[in-house]
Amino acid sequence: MVADADSPREDTITVQSRGGIRYQLALAYDRTVDPGAGKVSTPAADVAAAADQVLISNPSDVDRSVAGLLNYVAATWEKQDIALREHAQAVARDLTGSRTR
Repeated sequence: MVADADSPREDTITVQSRGGIRYQLALAYDRTVDPGAGKVSTPAADVAAAADQVLISNPSDVDRSVAGLLNYVAATWEKQDIALREHAQAVARDLTGSRTR
């Protein structure tokens, strides 16, 4: 029902259910597991990575065109409207999903 950040710790949240039961959730991130520690993935980076993945294995002309558009959208992410961003993310997910099937 209610979730509040616990201060001064920013890595815990207290959640209270409608029945009055309280749960404390502690967030943990092991930086030793992630070789790119400190680098948080962003939607623009994910779109660019999908474009790069398309270009890795003998892409068709259509694949190269789509990858070029995705790279352009990723590079100009802040200038694009929300609908175009969401569409680019959907195309990127579809491209990478179809490559792993």
